[in-house]
Amino acid sequence: MVRRENRAFLERWEPQPPADHDAFGHESFDRFLKFNRSKRYRKMLICLRSTGEIIGTVNFNGIAPEPFLSTTMGYWIALAHARHGYMTEAIGLAVRHAFTTLGLHRVEANIMPNNKASLALIRRCGFRFEGLALRYLQINGRWADHERWAMTIEDWKSKVSRKR
Repeated sequence: MVRRENRAFLERWEPQPPADHDAFGHESFDRFLKFNRSKRYRKMLICLRSTGEIIGTVNFNGIAPEPFLSTTMGYWIALAHARHGYMTEAIGLAVRHAFTTLGLHRVEANIMPNNKASLALIRRCGFRFEGLALRYLQINGRWADHERWAMTIEDWKSKVSRKR
């Protein structure tokens, strides 16, 4: 299982799971599928085109209906596939899905200030910095500050039109 194999790489960035849940265990994929069947979540697998191998995910969590039409995005990728452009492509596709298919207005990503690779990724994807959320999320049992980054549909449309 890709998550278990990448535990040491991922767990320093992972949110605190419920007490009865091993985020790297076999039941975590069943939980992934269960939450994907809800209106409040979209869990998307990142797979290699050549083999179909699962190498990561992009998640929309807490999808808020009108009047908000927003979500918080999370993501991870296996260490062997990091920094090869897969996550940039996956986030681009996921954000397009959020705005064109799900009809959302805003996608937010919250990143620990010391996660330099993720901050570079989210900048590259066209998100804008909005501020610092103090003690935002529990990571490894400790409340961690996170930088708040976001993209609205207007930002996305402007980015898409510049590429043409």
